[in-house]
Amino acid sequence: MQNFDLVWQKAETVFGDKARAAVWLSTPRNLFDGMTPLEFVKDQESLDRVIEVLTQIDHGYAS
Repeated sequence: MQNFDLVWQKAETVFGDKARAAVWLSTPRNLFDGMTPLEFVKDQESLDRVIEVLTQIDHGYAS
């Protein structure tokens, strides 16, 4: 699925490698209603939210 590829690419860019991206993407987050970021992505709106959070992390605004 293209959405998951986009999320993986963004996470790898933000965290610097696949292993750190995998940890973040597979850890449940309150920001995503207790789901992992990958579980949360179900449509364009939720995809945009995950990408937005990753962008905020990249700019130092979230963890």
